[in-house]
Amino acid sequence: MEVVQAIVLKVFNFSDNQKIVHAFSKERGYISLISPSSFFRKRNCTVHLMQVVEAEIFYTEKSSLYKLKSVTPLVNLSAVYFDIYKMNIALLWGEVLDLILKNEQKNIDLFNFILQSVEYLNETVKDIANFNLFFLYRLATLIGFKIDTSTYEEGYVLDINGGVFIPCGGKEAYVSGPNAAQVIHKLCSCQVEELADIVLDRKSRSILLDIILLFFSIHLNTDFNIKSITVIREVFD
Repeated sequence: MEVVQAIVLKVFNFSDNQKIVHAFSKERGYISLISPSSFFRKRNCTVHLMQVVEAEIFYTEKSSLYKLKSVTPLVNLSAVYFDIYKMNIALLWGEVLDLILKNEQKNIDLFNFILQSVEYLNETVKDIANFNLFFLYRLATLIGFKIDTSTYEEGYVLDINGGVFIPCGGKEAYVSGPNAAQVIHKLCSCQVEELADIVLDRKSRSILLDIILLFFSIHLNTDFNIKSITVIREVFD
C-alpha cells in the first residue's frame, strides 16, 4: 500500500458499484484508480473534480489501474463548487489536464503549479476569467512546450507551431493576430496581481482559449473537442 497526494481530474462509472478516478499525483504523476464496490456508499467518501486529496492506493507493476483504498480531501474547495463560474473553470481544467497529462510522469513543479492554481481559484473573488487563461498558458511551459516570450516585439504575431513571436506577414500556417500576441505575451510574463490590468471581452477570451488549445493540439496531437469549452463560453457570455 502507498499513500499519495493527488489532484482529481476525472471520475466516471466503471460499473453500478465502482468508479474509475483519473488523477495527477505528486509521487507518481498521472494515475488511474478503481474503487472497491462499497467505497462510494460511505457518506464521507466523496471525490470531486479538481479536489486535492490524500489517497491510499494498492500499487502493482502488473497493472496501470491501481486499487483505491481510501481518500481524504486536503483542501476545502467549497468556493469553487458553489460558484457557477469557478465550477466551469474547474470542469475545463479537469478535462484539459486529463487529456494532456496521460503520459506525464512524476513532475513536482507541475503538481505544485496545479495545486496552487486550484487554491487561488478557490480563494480569489476577482479576475477569474483572466486567471483561467493565465493558468492554461503557463501550463504549457511546465509540460515542455514553452512560448518563448523573449522573441516578442510590438506588432509581432505568435507562430503557434514554433511557440515564438514573429513579424507579421509571414507564410506560417498557424499564427495569431498582433493584438492576441500582445495579450499572450502578457499572460506568459505577468504576475497574477497584474491580471486585472488585462482588459478583455468575451470574444477576445474565446479567441485566446482557441489559440492555447490549438497550441496543445499541435504539440501533443490531442483532440480538444470537449463539452466544457462550449459551456465555459456560455457561462462567461
